[in-house]
Amino acid sequence: MVNAHSDEAPNATLAGKRAVVTGGAGALGRVIVTTLAAAGADVAILDLDASGAEALAEQVRATGRRALGVGVDLTDFEAVQAAGATVVSEWGGVDILLNGAGGGAVSFFHEMTAQTWNTQIERNLTTVFNVTRAFLPSMIEQKSGRIINIASIAAVSGGRLVRGATAYAAAKAGVVGLTKALAIEVAEDGITVNALAPGAQATPGRDNDTPERREALLDQIPTRLLGEPQHLADAVVFLAGPAAVNITGLILPLDGGHSI
Repeated sequence: MVNAHSDEAPNATLAGKRAVVTGGAGALGRVIVTTLAAAGADVAILDLDASGAEALAEQVRATGRRALGVGVDLTDFEAVQAAGATVVSEWGGVDILLNGAGGGAVSFFHEMTAQTWNTQIERNLTTVFNVTRAFLPSMIEQKSGRIINIASIAAVSGGRLVRGATAYAAAKAGVVGLTKALAIEVAEDGITVNALAPGAQATPGRDNDTPERREALLDQIPTRLLGEPQHLADAVVFLAGPAAVNITGLILPLDGGHSI
């Protein structure tokens, strides 16, 4: 089984580990991918944007890590199983799985169509099933693995920061339930399953906020800080690393205390 890599980066806590990141070609995923690589991991990027995934993989390879860019529709079960088989065959297994693909859409419940509901569940919950199902058997076989899901504080708060997030909140609550139940199911196989629950993020869209709107948002956050992609990426490295060996079933809020 291929697991080691000869070129270890300084302070590489994940040296020789093989990671998969879904949604890796996006803004958040890109930061997670590069942070994992900087920690010593080889990274396979699964994304609908095939060219973006390969371009990022090329950047990672330039740093001396192994990387694969795989274009795949994460909502297509059979396509994801095939992509997973390709990665496992190429690398002999996977040590870290980061389910980061997804995204919300504002739609008020009394106006919501079945298509909108189904799309949000499919993008944010079904994709987690599809991808985890593809890589879990190899983790069970090797008796080790770290699965990290991106949930949302909306799963706990109901999307209080954004009205009209019912479908998104429901999907992310499903991710929370999946995380906890699967953590119990695979604990004896040496696999941990955890989730991150980010709160309000400092996205480019926030640049259009009025001072009053920004102040009202910060008033709901004890630290008065908006989340940054690097915060999530560093938490991923922690949960994937040796310090988190006995942490499983955790839903880690990254929300500045908003959910307290």
